[in-house]
Amino acid sequence: MNSVFIYIIESTILVSMFYLFYELFLKRDTWFRFNRYFLLFGLFSSAILPLLEFSASSTMVNSYNQFEFNEYIDIGSTLSSIEEQTVNAISYPNYILIIYMLIGSLFLGRFFYQIFKILKTLRANEIIIYRNKKIVLLNKDSSPFSFFNYIFISKNDYGSIESRELLLHEITHSKQLHSIDVILLELLLVLQWFNPFIYRYRLAFKEVHEYLADRGVLLANSDKIGYQRLILSQIERSFNVNLASQFNYSLTKNRIKMMTRINSGILAKFKIVLVLPLMAILLMAFTIDFSNDKNVVINKPNSKSFNQAKKNSIPSIFPVKKVDGVKISSDYGMMIDPISKKERMHKAVDFSAPIGTPVYSTADGIVRKVKQNHKEGKGYGKYIIIDHEEGYTTLYSMLSEYNVKEGQEVKQGDIIGLVGSTGRSTGPHLHYEVMKDGENVNPADYF
Repeated sequence: MNSVFIYIIESTILVSMFYLFYELFLKRDTWFRFNRYFLLFGLFSSAILPLLEFSASSTMVNSYNQFEFNEYIDIGSTLSSIEEQTVNAISYPNYILIIYMLIGSLFLGRFFYQIFKILKTLRANEIIIYRNKKIVLLNKDSSPFSFFNYIFISKNDYGSIESRELLLHEITHSKQLHSIDVILLELLLVLQWFNPFIYRYRLAFKEVHEYLADRGVLLANSDKIGYQRLILSQIERSFNVNLASQFNYSLTKNRIKMMTRINSGILAKFKIVLVLPLMAILLMAFTIDFSNDKNVVINKPNSKSFNQAKKNSIPSIFPVKKVDGVKISSDYGMMIDPISKKERMHKAVDFSAPIGTPVYSTADGIVRKVKQNHKEGKGYGKYIIIDHEEGYTTLYSMLSEYNVKEGQEVKQGDIIGLVGSTGRSTGPHLHYEVMKDGENVNPADYF
């Protein structure tokens, strides 16, 4: 699966888990400021944690930046006839990615349209200064809303008896920078438009923003009944801009209920402690790689001696499972290229094998590269590069599937992928190279 898809899926899972935690443990409490920070933390975590990865392994390898090449030119040669074997195909995951990006671009366009709509409103209406805020006097009848340092209010409302509470509500939104939360969430929505929880997450943010603004008004004016009547009077007047912090939307009922609720007691604070195990679980699940399990072990005796461990860190086993149809099809050295019919240096050993035959890591190491955006029928196709101790690096190409990811620790004999024919090839096979201190060596010397 493409690494972009993996990032999006992990980010989606994180957002969903944060929302479910909020819904189960925090939503009904009056710790509004903490709830806002929790939801903000969830946004940042869902964007950053999938990019991080720490290894729980103690294996150390030396990387000499080996196998740095243009894999679309040729395998170990300077041939100019690659086009003869090019296959112009788009895989199903790429179709999915195209559809995903098309719909995401619509959401991104909607985001910029909302920005444009606000800017157009600014240019079309009178602006005055009130308490260091810019008040935009709207010519049409509209519920008040705010966007950063701008407060939008109808001319008919400005100067009325209720305007003080209306402005104080929006000034609270502006001072607490709620617009930043909204923009961050809208940008995440572009990436996760398919996630039903992201819409609930947005609604939760709006609730918390309104609770905080309502509290700001009630701290200055203790007339709860009068303020609740004012909220009800604004129900039918929404400006309907998703990027704006609006005075009124479908959350009116919840806002009124929350105003009458007694502040959460001291016991509610213990729910905050639950955030710590939540974060510990998420860190372990999404950033720490514990992978050291072996799928299969070949020619590996039970000895745990230092010499045996050192031997396992050097490429020393057959890289493909020995089943019917497996044989060495091309040795290391000068050869006639089967496609161009020209002589060239072949810096690998090729193993012809049925598609799907398991491919093994030939030594303990760390996976440095898993090629995701390969081009079908060109170069190395799908390939894996593994760094080992003692300056060794191995390359396994033409694969059909992967069983590892970048940064993962592997042991000698682990199944890392399956034989395929995804690169420049006349049939399914494994192209296997070994480097020592930056120089190609004959892999057959290490079987």
